[in-house]
Amino acid sequence: MYFYRIAGAAILAFSGFAGAWIMNSSVSRTLTQTEALIALMRFIRIQIECFALPASEIIRRADGELLSRCGYCGGELPESFEELFEKFSVRDGEAAAITQNFARNFGKSYRSEQLRECDYYIAQLCDAKQRISDELPKRKKVNSTLCVSSALALIILLI
Repeated sequence: MYFYRIAGAAILAFSGFAGAWIMNSSVSRTLTQTEALIALMRFIRIQIECFALPASEIIRRADGELLSRCGYCGGELPESFEELFEKFSVRDGEAAAITQNFARNFGKSYRSEQLRECDYYIAQLCDAKQRISDELPKRKKVNSTLCVSSALALIILLI
């Protein structure tokens, strides 16, 4: 009988640590994805500044790995940024709103205005990244504390 109690307690403890690890890796992926969105926006800006390319050509030139780090989960590449950013599964709501606003406004102005818009949205994404990185240690501590202490409380209650 004691073997089953100890085995159950070990499974609960493992579940608590695994839950904390999963939640913490999810928070870290949010930061990584926001960094990738910034890199994509910088790539777009360079393509506009140097080559004055349309959206469809910029999307074709984008690195597939960068798009996947941004959360792109589609097969064929779309022709517009609005379609592209709609297919992103962005974890942070603020970063998703920023990219959607950029996509809606893309191509509606002259090149110089478009470059200023790129700079503006890059700055907004950098602010969002800074906010996420500032919250990251606190969120990891809260996730770890809640998961592990919940598992320990269940172990105490069930034993």
